[in-house]
Amino acid sequence: MGMDVALDALLIFVLRVVGITVSTLATILTVQGRKFPAILTGSVSTLVYVIAIGKVVTNLDNALNIAAYVGGFAVGTWLGLAVEQRLALGYAQIQIISTAHGGEVADALRAAGFGATQLYGRGKESPVVVVEALVPRKSVPEVMRIAEEADERAIVVVSEARTLHRGYWPRPNRRR
Repeated sequence: MGMDVALDALLIFVLRVVGITVSTLATILTVQGRKFPAILTGSVSTLVYVIAIGKVVTNLDNALNIAAYVGGFAVGTWLGLAVEQRLALGYAQIQIISTAHGGEVADALRAAGFGATQLYGRGKESPVVVVEALVPRKSVPEVMRIAEEADERAIVVVSEARTLHRGYWPRPNRRR
């Protein structure tokens, strides 16, 4: 195997990793309704894809190029998801359902600077308090920790909040 063959395979692998990573982010941005970032990342992803696939189809007899293409897809998908989790784009709706300490959960969230709405209901066996909070996704682990400390038996449900209009948001100088 010559050096050119190995370098071509490496280039294809790197292009696929970059392209799929960016494509994964483009898909997430599209789902979140972020039009311009989705268009930009989707365009970059497509450009990289065209270059990579062009390198592969010019020599379909080269198994190393095909393996690099497939491997780059796998690594790019994993990396794209890891980057998105690290960026934690968007917002989450958190519901904390408590049979005994709903008020304490809401008070603890408010003390930490989060907005919290208490709803009262009835579960299968007893009354419950449902505490709802809309938070940046980066804040989800902190909110879950606060809820756990206030009521270790609370049920916590986290959902993506696709569109938000108004609400309580902490001041920007608040550290997380």
